[in-house]
Amino acid sequence: MSATNHSAWAMRKAVEIVVLAAAAAAMAAAALDAGAQNVGSGQASEREVIPGAEFMTSAEREAYRERMAAAATPEQKAKVRAEHVKAMEQRKSKQTLVGDPARGAKLHRGCFGCHGIERYTAPVTRASATFIDSVLRASGLSDTPPAEPARFKGRIKSLAALRDAVVRRNDYLSPKMTPQEVEDVVAYLNVTYYNFPAR
Repeated sequence: MSATNHSAWAMRKAVEIVVLAAAAAAMAAAALDAGAQNVGSGQASEREVIPGAEFMTSAEREAYRERMAAAATPEQKAKVRAEHVKAMEQRKSKQTLVGDPARGAKLHRGCFGCHGIERYTAPVTRASATFIDSVLRASGLSDTPPAEPARFKGRIKSLAALRDAVVRRNDYLSPKMTPQEVEDVVAYLNVTYYNFPAR
């Protein structure tokens, strides 16, 4: 590249940088101005937690926010929210989630904070499993899951009962697992301990 071409190229890049910097400054000024107007009018700029957001695309979430912003009264906002919640419940009931045992294994590590594998074992095995898990928890090794036994005959008798049990335990968690995470844990428990046939 000749010196003339190089200096022309450098000049073009410098102009591009100046234009980009000016555009960024203009956008920042506009954002500050909008924030000042919101503060001056007493409006909060908080974003609402959207019910069922995990079942929505980003475009759908933005459309919901626009509908809420367009609603003038609290009654209109409540109506938009109620319609949205109903639609999300219908979508949730129609959606078929497939659990991933590998993700479920990572999530399941948190379950050892409250119980060990005694929840998944037959009564004969449960006593020894409870003792071993108690020793592990008392020694401070509760984060390390016990070795996986070769076979299990748990108290849960079906995949639906297993899912219900995981959902019941999910009520004690904060934050709660999403429906997909519940399915992942169910898949892990089924593959590891129960081996129920798929739906």
